[in-house]
Amino acid sequence: MDRFQSIRKVDLHTTDGIPAITTTFAKRKRHSYAGTGGATFGSKEKTKRVHSVGCLEQHNQTSLLQFMAPLERKSLESVTASRIAHNSASAGLSSRDPGSTSRDSTSLFKQDHHVPELLAGRGGSKRRNCPFYKWIPGTGFTVDAFSYGAIPGCKGYFLSHFHSDHYQGLKGSFEHTIYCSKVTANLVAKCLKVRSEYIFPLPFNAPQVIDGVEITLLDANHCPGSAMFLFRLRSGLNYLHTGDFRATRAMQGFPELCDCRINQLFLDTTYCSPEHDFPEQADAISFVVRKTQEALRRNPSTLIISGTYTIGKEKVFLAISETVGSKVYVGKEKMGLMYCLEWEQLVRALTLDPHGARVHVLSIGELTLDNLSSYLEQYRHKYTAVLAFKPTGWTYRSKCSLAAIQAQTRGAVTIYGVPYSEHSSYSELREFVQFISPQKVVPTVGNGSEKNRLKMQQHFALWLTSESHAIARQTTLEDSLFKGLQ
Repeated sequence: MDRFQSIRKVDLHTTDGIPAITTTFAKRKRHSYAGTGGATFGSKEKTKRVHSVGCLEQHNQTSLLQFMAPLERKSLESVTASRIAHNSASAGLSSRDPGSTSRDSTSLFKQDHHVPELLAGRGGSKRRNCPFYKWIPGTGFTVDAFSYGAIPGCKGYFLSHFHSDHYQGLKGSFEHTIYCSKVTANLVAKCLKVRSEYIFPLPFNAPQVIDGVEITLLDANHCPGSAMFLFRLRSGLNYLHTGDFRATRAMQGFPELCDCRINQLFLDTTYCSPEHDFPEQADAISFVVRKTQEALRRNPSTLIISGTYTIGKEKVFLAISETVGSKVYVGKEKMGLMYCLEWEQLVRALTLDPHGARVHVLSIGELTLDNLSSYLEQYRHKYTAVLAFKPTGWTYRSKCSLAAIQAQTRGAVTIYGVPYSEHSSYSELREFVQFISPQKVVPTVGNGSEKNRLKMQQHFALWLTSESHAIARQTTLEDSLFKGLQ
């Protein structure tokens, strides 16, 4: 069967006032694998309905902003029209692809897809142009490009995950097709009030054909619902967009990536600098658990607080909850968000009663010595001390170790900055790029200045030309093959 045959239809509708998604799948063999957190679908035609139970009915922007991280608030920098050009040669674009022409290939950061010039807006103002690194070459698709209005030529807007620096500009009045994961669809519909007829959730690890392009969502290991997008064109060209992601060696076993040569990799480069080489997530969580146990042995009347963003860091406070055998207190707005994640184990651990939980969750921005001293006063009848964790990769430098992390302490309040990140470290980026071995790497973060872009390209060039590259790639493929035979 032609792999590009249209295979799917998605409808969002409401049943008894509860948003529901009905997805019909035609007969088709599907790739799936364990451990990705994605849905697995069989080959027979079936219809699945999933209800978003207890999702947040209404958010006011003030309460939502309290959970946003500085990284989430960062603005997306636009590239001016004079610097946007076509570069099919460096990306390997075929002249048969729609819109492709013979172009200069001397620049590392020239456009591979036609991007319209700046258009006049209301009152003679000019609309911000969608930068090239948000277009998927040879398609009418953009990724995380919602702050540019209606983009001429865009047939589908892909959203990698529900963090504000990626959905910036998306609001209830948006009337264009959005593709994303089911969890992200829940959050967009409930928090941003985008009308359901414009939201098309896609399953993980199940190829879908949209506008003649085969698209597969892969787990990005960032926040709940976060996805990488694999675009496979009829021309034979393949593009991988990571969104925001935390690379793991398990990704090197994804069958979709093992049997696919990537022509262009759109890479999350948040920590693309050697000093950002922090520990693996499991090691950071073990540190949190150990410090929690030590604190409770010294003082059983200690309140444990974990920092969080709008969504993200759930693994940290869930691990604390399991360690101390306590529910986790979250506010009403946060609880609504958690229901949207469709994570049963997590929801079972939560409570709206702050007095019925030894573990509390607050915004990372609220975790200061002054704020936590005041917070402790509200619970003095039960707790005499506070131990708080701020899980973020920005607290760490490669010359440090977990054992060397020093706490901030004042009176009864102790705060640890924990190098738990949901973005890839420098060494993880290097290993992932070497595994993918793309013809071209396009950074999607920190690319606002020419100096940063050139520095990152130097890293990419070194990674892809080093002697260890070929060895790493071959070893990974052999390991994947061995696991497949077990």
